[in-house]
Order: sequence, then structure tokens, then C-alpha cells
Amino acid sequence: MEKTKLYAVSMVTVFLFCLFNVIYAGNFSGELGEVKGRVEILKDGEKDWIPAVEEMPLQLKDRVKTYAESTCNLELDDGSIINVGDNTDILVENLEISSDKHESKFSLFFGKMIANISKMKQTKMNIHTPTSVLAVRGTEFAVEASPEEAKIGVFDGEVAVKSAIESDTEEEVKVKPNEETTVLKDEKPQPPRKLEAVMLKYKERNDNLRKRAQMLRERLKRVPPGKRAVLRKKALDRFQKLKNKRAETLKKEKRQQRMKEER
Repeated sequence: MEKTKLYAVSMVTVFLFCLFNVIYAGNFSGELGEVKGRVEILKDGEKDWIPAVEEMPLQLKDRVKTYAESTCNLELDDGSIINVGDNTDILVENLEISSDKHESKFSLFFGKMIANISKMKQTKMNIHTPTSVLAVRGTEFAVEASPEEAKIGVFDGEVAVKSAIESDTEEEVKVKPNEETTVLKDEKPQPPRKLEAVMLKYKERNDNLRKRAQMLRERLKRVPPGKRAVLRKKALDRFQKLKNKRAETLKKEKRQQRMKEER
């Protein structure tokens, strides 16, 4: 009887653990990787930017900001990888990834990114900048954006680019391998042209990113979703500790400020 009870308790524990992993893994479709320098993240509904932690999961409405000489990767569960360059501000608008589908949307407010997106039958990725909208269907490309213009270069595959002006009749240009385009504020995309100096440098960096993407895909095969969920939970816990520490520091600074004012 005692053995039966122990067995039942063990099975329930295993079931709950697996259920947690499935639910947790299902809620997150990627994580932060290779965090270098000063990289901060702003959670949805929060006011304070907190230092990012490697392996912490990406969540909807996560806003990632990098500073000078600082970078990170957004590593997705289909093997896609986005390198976020320095002095960049990017927002995760949507992220739904399964074994046969990739649907994502990112807003690049300013800065630069290089992306290596897995080729899947059902890939739908959109990148919004202040001046342009990109439709991606599994490819390798780079974007450099500011409030006044966006430059888009393609290294493999194809990217459809149009102006950010809200109009169903806006002209769209298709940028093919070794081509780039520029979209100025309130203007149509310029005709595609051969890659120029800046995008050629990004193309060189993309060679390293391609290797990193291959390593990511191999790791995803080795590490099952359940284990990835556990690792991400640990990273999220570390992030929460940093968040709590930042909150305590802000409270302390406010108390000190009040004391000075009372004097």
C-alpha cells in the first residue's frame, strides 16, 4: 500500500512538472542570447528599464534597448536569430512559433539589426520602422533605421518593402539578394540597387550570424522544450531579482531626496 502511494505521488509530481514545462514553453518562443555591454529591457506595463539577462525568455511587448558598443541576440525557437546592434531600440509586437509556423512582428524604432530567419512554409514576419514596413518570408537581411529613413539590405531570399504611410495603394518593392533600398520619411521606397558600403559590412557580419544560427538550430535539437523552459525560468528569476534590487535602489534614492528637502 505504501509503495502504491509513493508511486502515485511520484507520478503526480512528474505530471505537474511536465505540464508546467509544456505551458511555460508554449508561452515563450525565444530568448535573449549573447548579451554584451549595456542591454536593458522594459516589460509591458512597467516604467523602469532593467538590465537584460542571458537566456531570459522573450515575451510579448518586451522592449529591448542597447547602448554604445553593446549588442544582444534574439534567439527564436525555430532557429531564427536576430542580432540587435548597438544604440538600438526594438519592440516585440508579436511572436508565435511552432514546429511548422513562424509569425512575428517587431518595431525597430531606431538602430540596426541583422536577421537570419529560418525558411518555413508558413513564415510571416513583419518589421516596422518609422518610415517603412518589411514583409519577410525566411531570409537573411539587415535594417538600419532612424525617424527620417530606413535602409534595408538583403543577403539571401527576398524582402518586400513599402512606405510606412498607411495606404493600401502604397507601392511595394521587392529587394533580392545583394540588393538594398532606402525609404525616406513620407516617401516611396527607392528602386533596389546593389549593396553599398554600409550594407556590405553587415553582409560580412551576417556570415558570422549564419554560423551562430546553425549552432542555435543544433542546440534546439539537443535541448528539449522542457529543459529550455527550466533554463528560461531560472534566467527570469535572476531578472526578477535585478528588478527588485532596482526598485529598492529607487526607493532609497527617493527617501534620501526627501530627507535633503526637509533639511
